Amino acid sequence: MSTTTTILVTGATGTQGRGTIRELLKLGHVAVRALVRDDTKPAAAELRESGVELAVGHFDDPTALSLALRGVDAVFINVSPLFNDLDAEARHGKNLVDAAVASGSVHTVVYSSVLLTGQHEKNPRWHHLANEGTRAYWLNKARVEQAVRSSSIRHRIILRPAHFMTNYVGSLGGMIFPELFSQGVLRAASTPTTPTMLISPDDIAKFAAAALTQPEVYNGQEIDLGVENLTNEEIAAALSRATGRQIQTQYIAPDKAEELAKTNPIISSQLFFNERSSGVDVAALRFKYGIPLQTFSEFLDAHKDDVKASFG
Repeated sequence: MSTTTTILVTGATGTQGRGTIRELLKLGHVAVRALVRDDTKPAAAELRESGVELAVGHFDDPTALSLALRGVDAVFINVSPLFNDLDAEARHGKNLVDAAVASGSVHTVVYSSVLLTGQHEKNPRWHHLANEGTRAYWLNKARVEQAVRSSSIRHRIILRPAHFMTNYVGSLGGMIFPELFSQGVLRAASTPTTPTMLISPDDIAKFAAAALTQPEVYNGQEIDLGVENLTNEEIAAALSRATGRQIQTQYIAPDKAEELAKTNPIISSQLFFNERSSGVDVAALRFKYGIPLQTFSEFLDAHKDDVKASFG
């Protein structure tokens, strides 16, 4: 009988999933399986070529989840919001937890949540929040955390990463900050003094891989992940240095931002964090786990090809 640990990664073609798979493959002593919706897509083909076994299915298909989890020891749960189906994220997370329990083989679940999950009701904006997408975002994260926490799976670990550094490059950067690449303007509803706690998805992947392969060490832990708390001015300065362009900041007027927030979940989230920024004890995080953490400038240097492709 094989003693090789088999790990299922969900959200496998996304930012966190790809990074986690990359870190697991570096270890060389685990078998990696990836759940994908379509195994004919280029991203899935890349995974297969790297030695990853593909399981095809989606989070609302119990049969596909059962097959994907057959013989699996550990699973990385990475589910995302769908703004045309506000209950989807919580449902998908619970479906995965239930399928993992039913598998009889899964002994470890690592769920990637988000910083401040479970503390949303302490935010002054919460009780008059107009954007249902933002409300659902926080409630769904909390529901998946609770599904993991209350499950009978032996090892349960929750990661709570901060704002991704990748949100300033690539397709995400263009979506969150529409004027950033074309005009060199970082425009947001946050205030000039509001800091944003940042984390590199590369580092999230390192924590995920460590928790998946060392579950006895990480069992029961709920780990806040962040490395730098930067204002938009500081973020723009780092982007200016990395791109050779002068990146400017602009701040949406409060009245305008409130109106936009009713229908724009990105603006709604920025206003939400104006009321309560998220902090992490970075020194304690580094000391306890010994996992290197990239600063924002280090991240931009490490991803200079992505930076160049985004900013020209």
